[in-house]
Amino acid sequence: MITNIIKGSVIIVTAIFVATLLFSISATSAQLPSHGPAVSASVNTAQQSSMYRSVMQKIESNGISPRYVYLPNFNAQKMVHSGNEVSPTYATTPAPMGIGDIGLKYVNGQTVPYEMNFTSTEASVTVNNLSDFYLLNDGPHSVTIQLNSVLTNVSILGNSSYSFWTQNVVFYSARTHQLTLIDNVWNFSSPEFYMSPNALHGDGTLVSGVYYYDIGPTFTVSYPFTIDLYLNSTVINGNSAVYFNYSVFSAGRAYTGSYDMVIFNSTYGHPGYTAPKPEYQIDGYGYDATGYLINDAEVMIGGPGGGSTTSIYSINATMHLYYLNSTTGTYQTVPSAFDIAADTGETSEGAALSWYHGSDGYYARLTAGPSFIYGMWNMSPVTSMEQFSGSISPSNAFIFASPGAMNLSDAAWIPTSLSGHFSFILPAGTYAYEALMSYYAPASGNLGSGMTIDLVKDPAMGIYTPLFAMDNQQLANISISGNGSPSNPYLVENQQYMPVNPLFDEFNDFLFPVFPGVVIANTNASVNLISMPSFYMQYAGYQAEVLRALHLPTYNYLPLEFYNTSNLSLWGDQFISGWFAYFLSGFPDANVILWNSTHDLIGSNTFYSMDSSLLVFGGSDNVIWGNHFLQSPITRTKGFEYINTNGAPFGVSMYSSGNLVYNNEFKVYVTAYSPNYSIYTGLAALYIDEWNISLQPAFIAHSFNGFTLSGSIIGTFYQGGNYWWNFNGT
Repeated sequence: MITNIIKGSVIIVTAIFVATLLFSISATSAQLPSHGPAVSASVNTAQQSSMYRSVMQKIESNGISPRYVYLPNFNAQKMVHSGNEVSPTYATTPAPMGIGDIGLKYVNGQTVPYEMNFTSTEASVTVNNLSDFYLLNDGPHSVTIQLNSVLTNVSILGNSSYSFWTQNVVFYSARTHQLTLIDNVWNFSSPEFYMSPNALHGDGTLVSGVYYYDIGPTFTVSYPFTIDLYLNSTVINGNSAVYFNYSVFSAGRAYTGSYDMVIFNSTYGHPGYTAPKPEYQIDGYGYDATGYLINDAEVMIGGPGGGSTTSIYSINATMHLYYLNSTTGTYQTVPSAFDIAADTGETSEGAALSWYHGSDGYYARLTAGPSFIYGMWNMSPVTSMEQFSGSISPSNAFIFASPGAMNLSDAAWIPTSLSGHFSFILPAGTYAYEALMSYYAPASGNLGSGMTIDLVKDPAMGIYTPLFAMDNQQLANISISGNGSPSNPYLVENQQYMPVNPLFDEFNDFLFPVFPGVVIANTNASVNLISMPSFYMQYAGYQAEVLRALHLPTYNYLPLEFYNTSNLSLWGDQFISGWFAYFLSGFPDANVILWNSTHDLIGSNTFYSMDSSLLVFGGSDNVIWGNHFLQSPITRTKGFEYINTNGAPFGVSMYSSGNLVYNNEFKVYVTAYSPNYSIYTGLAALYIDEWNISLQPAFIAHSFNGFTLSGSIIGTFYQGGNYWWNFNGT
């Protein structure tokens, strides 16, 4: 029988929540009244980071791809209140956008905790369209949709005090339109998260000491498609157990089944013992046995594993989250909801959530807009929704919005189409915006319907935002000359007079940065990036506090990303640098990334490697010539001991064939790396590239993308291979 327990009306102090989330984002909505003292306390960040390192080292040593690992949010933010009730574990976005019931209700101006127990939970997600892009997560057009909940009262060796976090996950590629079902099980019974090798068994793999996972079936779908995910708990032969079930509906066809059954080792050594019924739990009265995570039910959209994030550029989707009412035998909508999940580590940005009441209860709608954190049904006094729309010129300018007045701490990015249009739905209220673009004066105002934002050119501003171009036309918008032809290539803007605006310093709880310095994608026009600036970023506010707590630098240089490009040249940049947090270990992080690109030139640049300098994946016929790969001296100073995702600074990481790499100077600890596996799939791969040309006089000139390649990187009278600090060249 379902239990719905109200243990007392404990009111959460408004001041605490105002700093971390938005219960109400209407300027005129009522504020929550305060009641008694409340204390804010952060979790031991160093301890949680140590947990992450321990977990990921074991996973990497077992050769498991991050796309099969859906991390608990080890870096969760914990707020402790007078009644010890819970609050959302994310302070800012990026966050796992979706539906999360953490056991709180908004009743008569007060926030009241409650507890529920049930044997089954269901998420139903319909996706009408989706476009996402984020290069550092190793799945540029991939997302996960996760149904997660904590199973309590689980018996292990006759002891029913255990709790396990179960995840029924869809890994979906918007590029291939394939979805794969994957499950994870984690031990939430203590802060150690230790998974005993004899705790459970199923069709998948138990990674001793860490977690369990299984890879289910793969389906090819078309829009619109619906995926129903289920977590069903039961007792089998006296043992606690859970089924991972699904239904997929696409193009008039239905696929249903159960792809995994996990059985916990309840009866071993206890003949005749029968485990009590395990139940899923939503509990708003206090944090679970981990000390900082929550027994909740959640469905979300986020990055493709490993604590990563993704940026959503277009989405039209709906989400439902249900629990099984054992009294009526029917699935019912969860009683209340926030627009984020609480326990998972994968996140997203660019999804705006609104909510409605339908024939079977409340549901959420996702549109491409700013991601804020707020309560939804029965967790907010706001009940009406409002559509905001308009266009911006140039089309690749950036727009950020905040509830009420513009505020750096809660500002969120608004995705726009290639034509500069935007349209999204939020809870009704007043929202300020700021629009900005390098070489243009910023503009500000309030969001509305059918609005037009035209930025005014102002070269004196220089570069103070990232430079994004998602097609050839947008290349023209970030260039100071040229028409994109081989004889007159675009010349990209390159003067920076101030740090990058702090609106762009966002990262998620595992420090995946939202914005690189440059993104050029899906272009074939000839374009030159010559003597580019450093894209220096000084972190501020909440982000700076997090970095200091993790012993990381509070400044950085944003990376340059080139995806599916051709005829691009990066030339003569005298300072390419930047660091990545250790959370990104195993992901394709680098100061310059060349991904699935052809006939591009990386030439005559100087890399000061703090971490990973240049990564090439896929594509072919690229030339890497005349570059200095030097180890940044700052890596030997205090404060940089935690930044290396690879264990040491890297020069070139090559996951591609058919390229020419010569006349470069490698004076970095790991000069070049070309492994026998794909960083994208994790499968075996063989890469064949040319690392030298035939020995010839240095004065002989070669030409590529209109640039003359001649001379020797170390001043010799000949040219041929590369200079390596640790052996005699190629």
